[in-house]
Amino acid sequence: MGLQDRNPETKVSGTLESAVLSVTLLGKLSFRVGENEIELLSRKNRALLAYLALTEAQEESRERLVGLFWSESPEERARASLRQALHEIRSALVPSGFSGLRTDKLTVGFDSAQIRVDLVEVLKHSADGKSHPRLLQGPNLVDEILAEVESSDPAFQTWVLAKRQTIRDQLIHHLESALRAQNGATENGQDIAKAIINLDQTHEEACRYLIRGYVSDGAIGSALKVYKNLWDLLDADYDVEPTQQTQDLIAGIKASLPLSSASPSDERPSSSPDAAAGPAHPGSVVHSLSSAASAPGADQISVAGLRPTRVILSVGPFSLPGGQSTRDYLAQGFRSELIACFVRFREWQVRDRVACPSDEVPQNPGDEFVLDASGYETRKALHLVLTLRDGATGTYLWSESLTLTLANWHQSQQTLVRRLASALNVHVSAERMSRITSRQMADLRAYDIWLFGQATLLGFDPHRWDKAAELFRHVIEQTPDFAPAFSSLAQLNNSYHIVKPGTRRDNGRTMQALAYAQEAVRLDPLDSRSQLCLGWSHAMAKRYEQAMIYIPLAIELNDNDPWTRVSAANCYAFCGRHKEAFNIVDSTLRQNSAVAPSALQWAYHTAVRFMIEDFEGCVAAADLAGDLNANVPGFKTAALFHLGRKNEARAELGRFFSVVRSRWSVDEPATQAAMTRWFLQLFPIADPKSWERLRDGVAGAGAPVGGLAHHQW
Repeated sequence: MGLQDRNPETKVSGTLESAVLSVTLLGKLSFRVGENEIELLSRKNRALLAYLALTEAQEESRERLVGLFWSESPEERARASLRQALHEIRSALVPSGFSGLRTDKLTVGFDSAQIRVDLVEVLKHSADGKSHPRLLQGPNLVDEILAEVESSDPAFQTWVLAKRQTIRDQLIHHLESALRAQNGATENGQDIAKAIINLDQTHEEACRYLIRGYVSDGAIGSALKVYKNLWDLLDADYDVEPTQQTQDLIAGIKASLPLSSASPSDERPSSSPDAAAGPAHPGSVVHSLSSAASAPGADQISVAGLRPTRVILSVGPFSLPGGQSTRDYLAQGFRSELIACFVRFREWQVRDRVACPSDEVPQNPGDEFVLDASGYETRKALHLVLTLRDGATGTYLWSESLTLTLANWHQSQQTLVRRLASALNVHVSAERMSRITSRQMADLRAYDIWLFGQATLLGFDPHRWDKAAELFRHVIEQTPDFAPAFSSLAQLNNSYHIVKPGTRRDNGRTMQALAYAQEAVRLDPLDSRSQLCLGWSHAMAKRYEQAMIYIPLAIELNDNDPWTRVSAANCYAFCGRHKEAFNIVDSTLRQNSAVAPSALQWAYHTAVRFMIEDFEGCVAAADLAGDLNANVPGFKTAALFHLGRKNEARAELGRFFSVVRSRWSVDEPATQAAMTRWFLQLFPIADPKSWERLRDGVAGAGAPVGGLAHHQW
């Protein structure tokens, strides 16, 4: 999901050029009609206009605008402030002749025929495989988007920080595809490589392309300067060297330099970033470079070395012998964090071999690679041996021995992801690596406690739920700036009544979850889990429009993660955004057809399919989900009734009551009426008709629903 080209190529008939609002988001924020800049706008009003220009439809609900720009004000005061802001904006725009601002009781937006946005044009260029001139003006241009207005409101600031990252990712993704499609060194390719480097200065694939281009032009000094800049940046900011592939490229160039042009410093190892004069015979360097580029392992300027389809990375168990290890939760935590890193890559699909049924295998095993780990525990560390093997032949391709401690956790994670990516011929820049891997915590004891709490949380054991909450609160006391602990507490509070059948919704717990999620996003706005939790927390508090600010951001930040996608689809469905929910689950199943969802993921699909009125799909998903979640038979019951399969619906209702009764967690008797009430009040269903459809489905099968109403919690 990203910005699309919504601007007309030509003027609309009857519309004067001066009546078109031009919005500049890259660089200094400005609004112009013709040659005249719109002034007399407050910082918050400028931020509001810029936000509208950045939205997908260039339109937004008043409720979301209130939540973003007056998040700390009471609702009535915030709505009054929005009305005043719109009055001031209109007053500033009207004298210029611009009449494209549209407002009604529910929404605010632009007439798309009367607005042009520079960032939209830049994104369109990148999607078309071209580099826009603005991206060649200098590094870190995306970091300046809305810089002067981002502090207008805390909620808006966290949105801006996350949005910048999604814009950068979108641009790099398009430009990478364009770069790999180049046939040899081209002028367009050189511009694309320069644009990528301006967006991510550690992008070695783009650096290598640029170096090859300079060498082919005889500009050896420029090629070596690119390498030196890369070396210095990696050394200073990330404490790493360029990859072996890049070092080998430079070694090949230097080996072909005439001795007369080499300085004494050239006696250092070939990987060192020497600055050297241009050669007397550049043709020999080009020839040597061409040979090096065609050597095994060298990346090509074309797509010859890339696989035509995404490979499947299957992550097996990380096992310790005997099953009695006191540090098994560390091994499983490390495994979970690695998977969270792996799913950030578009270049492969990730399959959890532990969560998926054993009989579910990829349709084409030749595209599968399996990562396994085994090891043992000592008093101070875990010793793991990780192996990567070909899923079809069983041939081992790579192995790594690792002594894992909390102190080297972060570095070990980065090393493994980088080496695995190299083994699978996948590019990963140092900047990207630093974002997708977990940050090193100063308080290792607190991190240890959080890992144990996560293991408890993910076990979905209602008897240990309160223990997990205690652990997360302890982590926050020890490390108040650790965002994942706040996300975990928000998730725990939002799920409390779901995991513990019979528990009634509690407004205090809901608002506490919202506060935890807001703090998680404030601490780490680029963490998709934090954004996802905040979206769900707003939905649980019946703030459905505000939830739709953060759920799209979560997907944009991590759109390759099946967990993020299916959870977001659930929230979309409950919030009444059925089209978005369908698109996500449908595309997920089509794009990842080789990777079967886990039982828990099928449970999410069950709810989504019912909410979008795909009752056949709901029944099929429920059969694959089993009884892992007690609410699944309830959705299946209602779906069967609406399909006219009433006898099956009555039988499934009986099974629903049996499953829920076996997990009943409160002192109140588990009567059919109490179990039905629990089920119908579980989820934040925005649309009364959707809730009534669920109620009528279980009622038709025989469940007592008397006295129950929508939003009766």
